[in-house]
Amino acid sequence: MNRNTIYILVIIGFLILLNTGFIIAQQDETAGQTAAPTASDVQWLWGDVVSVDIPNKSFVVKYLDYDTDIEKEISINVDEQTAFENIKSLEEINPKDTVSIDYVVSADGKNIAKNISVEKVEDEGALPAPETEVIPEKVGSEPK
Repeated sequence: MNRNTIYILVIIGFLILLNTGFIIAQQDETAGQTAAPTASDVQWLWGDVVSVDIPNKSFVVKYLDYDTDIEKEISINVDEQTAFENIKSLEEINPKDTVSIDYVVSADGKNIAKNISVEKVEDEGALPAPETEVIPEKVGSEPK
């Protein structure tokens, strides 16, 4: 090999090692930092309420994990920033209610609800009665 090729290879190797050092230094700086949950960290689930623990401001939901097709249970906590739809507070949630929940996982591992929507079942008695079918008579025809 000629000298120019050796110099070029040495410079390329030096640049690769230099770049690797910068990457490792950046990883060390961010390793101990924990960021607050952001909007991109919000997760969603839909399921049935199993139990409600009002003193601890939490409830358990049974849901289907779509990745594994296995029913699982998760404990959800409520705080002062939780928004409610179709209800006013945690006290109105009952076992067997169907809920849709947007939540984040806090730094200490708790699932904190950001929004809870309880699906209300329509009262069957409020539905209108089905109409009976009316068959029109033919105009101009006489009975035989």
